[in-house]
Amino acid sequence: MKQLLLISFCWLIISENTQAQDFITRGKIEYEIRKDNKKIYTDADRARSNWIASLPEFDILYRELVFSNNQLLYLPGRKGTLTSHPNDNSVYSDLDTRKTIAKQTFINEAYIIEDSVRPIKWKIGNEIRKIAGFECRKAIGIIHDSVYVVAFYCPEIIPQGGPEFFSGLPGMILGLAIPRYFTTWFATKIELASLDESTIAPPTVKKSKQYSKNELADILSRKYKEAGWWKEASAKRALKELDRYTF
Repeated sequence: MKQLLLISFCWLIISENTQAQDFITRGKIEYEIRKDNKKIYTDADRARSNWIASLPEFDILYRELVFSNNQLLYLPGRKGTLTSHPNDNSVYSDLDTRKTIAKQTFINEAYIIEDSVRPIKWKIGNEIRKIAGFECRKAIGIIHDSVYVVAFYCPEIIPQGGPEFFSGLPGMILGLAIPRYFTTWFATKIELASLDESTIAPPTVKKSKQYSKNELADILSRKYKEAGWWKEASAKRALKELDRYTF
């Protein structure tokens, strides 16, 4: 009887440890981002520009997502092969308050933008794929009314976030593709070691106040018009560009 109780107790301890290991609430994820230049630019673009013609088939860059429970910070990672100048954009997401604070650069000037977590209509499928050693389930989402997004999320990683501004699935997004933008994001490694949670904080910019997305759209529409980039500049068009913006 004593032996049976001892065995039962051991199984209970093992079970509790296994459950504790099954669910992850903090860590760091590296994402590899690939932009398909061959599809982004047409043959006419390549014939018109020597710079475009010289681009590699893919531009590759890396970003990191540091997270602790529902606080996430997405920021630049190690150097990739990006042919244009990489930016130092970052975004802080608080999934409890449903707010984001991002640092984004436009026309060589950095701005701080406060916004709500972007709603995405997701439909979860049955396909399973292993990414960075974790099993992930496929989901299809729609953004901007008509742009399809393919995502793979990991239920083992509890925070319902992901790269850039993507969130809303029952687990962390480790894989993402936007066919219309010819761009993919896939986790290459996940670190579960202890981290300095004080670093998970909103980005700041010297001499820049915090703008709403609508306020920034007004500013950008004027700047684009002054720069001669848009013949018909409007806040509505700038707002649409902000919604399409990726890092």
